[in-house]
Amino acid sequence: MAVSLNLTGQTFGRLTVLAPAGHDEQGRRLWRCICSCGGQEAVTTTDNLRRGRTRSCGCLAREGKANRVRTHGQHSTPLYETWCNIIRRTTNPRHNSYASYGGRGITVCSEWRESFEAFARDVGPSYEAGLSIDRIDVNGHYEPGNVRWATPKEQARNMRRNRLVEAFGQTKTIAEWAELYELNYQTLFNRLTRSGWPAERALTTPPPNDRRSRSGR
Repeated sequence: MAVSLNLTGQTFGRLTVLAPAGHDEQGRRLWRCICSCGGQEAVTTTDNLRRGRTRSCGCLAREGKANRVRTHGQHSTPLYETWCNIIRRTTNPRHNSYASYGGRGITVCSEWRESFEAFARDVGPSYEAGLSIDRIDVNGHYEPGNVRWATPKEQARNMRRNRLVEAFGQTKTIAEWAELYELNYQTLFNRLTRSGWPAERALTTPPPNDRRSRSGR
């Protein structure tokens, strides 16, 4: 027999669950919560609480909006747009990149999620035009110590689908090997993944249209 879920007494953000509150029109369990901001109540679903979508009675959003309007004045800057984008793709299921971020459990640390100023303080000083935010551990979260500003090439090398290849006592991504040996990335990728060539052969064999292959060098 399944044990009925009970969130009563648990705290999520500023909300503490008081009691079940029935179900919504989709049959999802609702919970009545009290907010620590001053006694305001809120009713929300299990999923919203557990995923951090509802963390207050609405006061966090109001405070965040007031702070953004009042303090930083950077609404039109690349840094602010970067901050907005990482929030959207980790929290909004309708975002076109949500499946690769929030959909697989990637989150933004609470301090950054609630404050652009905190985000700008931690990562803004190292920003340069043309760079984009990159997670060092692609399975980790957006949080201090796990982000950097990266070039498009660095971003590509750090993607989850990148494959590491060992050759000549070294381990590199296919993109790195292709650059080092001046090979076309797709040619090298096909040799290693589709044709099953040993890494050393794939790296040292010139392409068919290369002069070295025709001259025997």
